[in-house]
Amino acid sequence: MDDVAQEAGVSRKTVSRVINANGYVSEITRQRVEKAVEKLDYRPNLLARSLASDRSTVIGIIIPSIANRYFSQVIAGIESVAQENAYSVLLLNSYGDMNRERDALHLLEEHRVDGLVYNTPCLAVADLKDMLQRQKASVMIGHDPIGDLSGVVNVDIYSAMIEAVQHLVDVGRRRIAYIKPDADQRYPHRKRLEGLQQGLRNLHLDTEPLLVEAIGRDIEETSDRVEDWLRTQPDVDAIICYNDEHAFATIEACDRLGYRIPEDIAVVGFDDISLSRIQRISLTTFHIPRFEVGATAARILFERIGGNFDTPEVMIKPEFTKRDSTPT
Repeated sequence: MDDVAQEAGVSRKTVSRVINANGYVSEITRQRVEKAVEKLDYRPNLLARSLASDRSTVIGIIIPSIANRYFSQVIAGIESVAQENAYSVLLLNSYGDMNRERDALHLLEEHRVDGLVYNTPCLAVADLKDMLQRQKASVMIGHDPIGDLSGVVNVDIYSAMIEAVQHLVDVGRRRIAYIKPDADQRYPHRKRLEGLQQGLRNLHLDTEPLLVEAIGRDIEETSDRVEDWLRTQPDVDAIICYNDEHAFATIEACDRLGYRIPEDIAVVGFDDISLSRIQRISLTTFHIPRFEVGATAARILFERIGGNFDTPEVMIKPEFTKRDSTPT
């Protein structure tokens, strides 16, 4: 910083004001400092800046798993907005494990992050409240609002499931199954199930759909479990899957059993990952604007970092994309 001050012909304090955007500096002086910074390729010490300003210029992100294609675009949206605000991101995976989530939250506290984007928390609400109260600012994705402790961004999966049921019934399907996570009561599954039941109720159908706890550790295991279940359910004519990867596994299982897609069994996915368009049978699914989800969460987070808490929840509507895995 001393070299920059000498090059620009100003005091060290003036250089600090320009770099940290803190305090008045004339435009002419600001330009001299900026030219000196560029000429000398000066990089401020981030730790020193954070201690001086009580900001780390880092936000934390907790997601279930970077291996899931869904989350990569969410992260890209968050990073884009973080970059616009001259922030870095610290990414941690929880793998849907409560102990890992707690450890991740403690680690982010230790790193003094200025805010947190928390995707699909699985902690109990009481634990979540305690953790969020210790964060400077936070936004959750895929969770019920918890007072004003955190901003929330959700995808309207409840309405999406109603739309999926309507489409399947419109093309003549009545025995509709739902492939779901094992014993999962988190927001994304719960809203899917509530929407599915409401969709059936709207059409005066049995509101107890066929629920299949068939999701394995990977596509192969899920496909094997779906195949075993289908052997016991010969009259199923439509399957809604928790996400696109589970839909691919379901189509594999149907192929092995000789079922034709969509003539015998219609399959609906969720997320519209890139593979859904280029499979042998293109997948009917819900397009979730994942980049927009992440960017929206980040914008709300930076508002909260700046002291604006006026946006408690944003709901993003997915788009139903009909392809070859359901009849037209």
